[in-house]
Amino acid sequence: MMHLDMILAFAGAFVILAVSPGPGLVAILSRTLGGGYAAGLAVTAGLVIGDAVFLAIAMVGLSAIASAMGPLFQIIKYAGAAYLIWLGVQAFRSASAPVSIDAAPSRGGLVKDLGLGLVVTLGNPKPIIFYGALLPTFLDLSRIGVLDFVVLMSVVVVVSFVVYSAYMVIAYRAGRLLMSGNTARRLNQTTGVMLVGSGLVVASR
Repeated sequence: MMHLDMILAFAGAFVILAVSPGPGLVAILSRTLGGGYAAGLAVTAGLVIGDAVFLAIAMVGLSAIASAMGPLFQIIKYAGAAYLIWLGVQAFRSASAPVSIDAAPSRGGLVKDLGLGLVVTLGNPKPIIFYGALLPTFLDLSRIGVLDFVVLMSVVVVVSFVVYSAYMVIAYRAGRLLMSGNTARRLNQTTGVMLVGSGLVVASR
């Protein structure tokens, strides 16, 4: 079983990972504005599942697996980038419409949001670097057992939902205040730029 200082070190590092801007955060904020809290939470759940995948394979050598499955990781990366760009284009196309808050999810909408979070995480270089390069510097992954994995994933779940929920509340309340006219148009356009830009960044790395 890991010592408390190791768990705290992991928690501190993961907080920094979670609060730093990136494609995952952009996807969460975009879907929160478009579909309300439920959509944002579904994307967050997808991100957490992606983190679980990376943590699990880090225990057996993420770098080696990433090299062996290079083409698969490339496909996932480009799929995530394409989806982010598509969301950005959709935001531009609706630039003249008010931002939709608490929109009723379409059939399978939350499942798609969960899938979005998963694909974005698996194709994002940031968690790959975190789990493949930074994590081994302060955790001996060869000695992490099943119980340790559960503890670390508990940290991931708590930090992810606390940090991203705070972002969602801010985005939701801002959206409520920015519902009309030119402000809504600019918000949609800004969201579109962020999504397309994040997609291009993911594709280029």
